[in-house]
Amino acid sequence: MTKAMIIVNPSSGAEESENYTEKLKKQLDAVAAEFGIKKTKKSGDAKEFAEEAALNDYEAVFVLGGDGTVSEAVNGLMLHESKLPLGIIPLGTVNNVARAIGIPMNPEKAIDSLEQLTVQQIDVGKLNDRYFISSTSVGPIPESVQEVDVDMKTKFGVFAYLIEGIKALRNDETYTFELDIDGEKWTAEYSLLLIAMSNFVGGVGTIIPEAAIDDGLIHLVTLKETTAKEKLSLVPELFQNKEYTKDQLEHRSFKKAKIRLLEDIDKEINCTVDGDKGQTFPLEIEVLPQALSVFA
Repeated sequence: MTKAMIIVNPSSGAEESENYTEKLKKQLDAVAAEFGIKKTKKSGDAKEFAEEAALNDYEAVFVLGGDGTVSEAVNGLMLHESKLPLGIIPLGTVNNVARAIGIPMNPEKAIDSLEQLTVQQIDVGKLNDRYFISSTSVGPIPESVQEVDVDMKTKFGVFAYLIEGIKALRNDETYTFELDIDGEKWTAEYSLLLIAMSNFVGGVGTIIPEAAIDDGLIHLVTLKETTAKEKLSLVPELFQNKEYTKDQLEHRSFKKAKIRLLEDIDKEINCTVDGDKGQTFPLEIEVLPQALSVFA
């Protein structure tokens, strides 16, 4: 590797991102003669920078940021079917992707772990014209995540999502979906659809214990209509690290899916993709097995 791009989200990890960037450069000095340092200023920048790397003789891309920044970079690479390996230094609030790969949550340790530059192939999900590597979700709780702004994340960290999620428990709204999962079709009412690439969702690694980021599958968890009290009673199910025992929760794995929203609703329903506001219905989803190279 002679030329590497480093994409930095300065809003992730505050001013420490500068120090981590310098430490990363020193770690890679032995293998990279040239660096392109790119700092994001707005949504979409990381995607644009990754596209630039894919098209201009770079040999690796490193991202210092959270899941949203990583997801943008992945989209930039996948648009050009790039095989450039991606390195992740977790500076975000949750860092699901880094957790699933086994990257240390401490940024300095994550940088130290790059000494060997071991490459692993992981799966990528495709949702309509967008790629994702963590999760996609629909329902009142995921919609509440979209309301968490940078200031809240800076002030409360991962608890910002918890605060908004607890507020959403009072919302007992359900949507009627038509699902086609690997050819199996059905219609049902759910208050939550969770579509995940690995066992880590919301920073928790027990929600889908059998899932792995390189298993060639996408994992669907559905939640039927429940009251706020019932939702709270289901929380232990998500931490027991085994198959669900309550009827309201169901899990299945798939490779291709189509999901439609059947009812007319007086608001636009967007799914949440890798922690950010995503596509509207209908959704076409498929797994791209081991489509992305990452430093693990």
